[in-house]
Amino acid sequence: MSRKEPQPDRARIEDFLRERGADRIPHPGGTLLAHLARVEAVLDGWGADPAVRTAGLCHAAYGTDGFDEALLGTGERARLAALVGERAEALVYFYASCDRSAVYPQLGQGSPLVFRDRFTGAEGVPAEADLRALMEITAANELDLVEHNADLATRYGPGLADLFTRSRGLLSAPAQAACTRLLGAYAPRPVSGPLVGGLDHLVLTVADVEESVAFYARVLGMRPVTFGGGRRALAFGTVKINLHEAGRELLPHAARPTPGSADLCLVTPHPQLRILEHLAACGVPVEAGPVPRTGALGPFTSTYLRDPDGNLVEISTYPQEGTAAGS
Repeated sequence: MSRKEPQPDRARIEDFLRERGADRIPHPGGTLLAHLARVEAVLDGWGADPAVRTAGLCHAAYGTDGFDEALLGTGERARLAALVGERAEALVYFYASCDRSAVYPQLGQGSPLVFRDRFTGAEGVPAEADLRALMEITAANELDLVEHNADLATRYGPGLADLFTRSRGLLSAPAQAACTRLLGAYAPRPVSGPLVGGLDHLVLTVADVEESVAFYARVLGMRPVTFGGGRRALAFGTVKINLHEAGRELLPHAARPTPGSADLCLVTPHPQLRILEHLAACGVPVEAGPVPRTGALGPFTSTYLRDPDGNLVEISTYPQEGTAAGS
């Protein structure tokens, strides 16, 4: 069983911060010392454990990536540890050493986060408890700034709203609620109406790229395209089909890219009888059709076939004015 650290003497910690000039350093909302005390109080209100609360009181001791003025150098870590406890000091250093430009963009991305120490350049995957403490202190710190400086709130509010939305899973419920209350006005509003207006391209995973190029060019009249250092695609109208070879897919790609798993619907201006004649001339068997179906714009008539990988390809004709569907 590990030895429990004794509770630090808060009065001695505040005296130390005063000795180091924290009460004389200007800061939004008064002095740095006043800000540190407010951060501690916020963390206490959120139910943070004693080490996190104490780290919040001392979080700017070594300076931070956003506040250069340090109260003591990193060579004095042992002195601060003797005052606040080893766990709290470790969190103070962790907070101070965070290279925000390297760490913040990774939050909410799903992969293990790689922490970068801005003092030493060292990198590593932090313990979840440390990461949670870091973000809890970060939220308490940044929300205090937002509350006490309107210019900072306007300037940094949108970025902070994004940061704490992405790192929401690392924050306590009270911290989440505070972020929503103070930064909700800066959160991006949902787009009204459709977010997208068309299809640019889709990707097919195929067993043989050149065989697929030949099939879609010969049977469907698509235009072969070579781009991006030899990548292959097929163009028609304003849309493109990019081709990935199975086992050599480009990142990022679908979760389970598999040849033959696609179901495409392509619109043609030609009547279905003409489609049947064309497929027969190309030696391509019809899977089904012509049959009535419903597309994005309403009823149409479709004929189905399969490409070399077994993907289902639906070729559909919308009715023309004065012409019966399927004619």
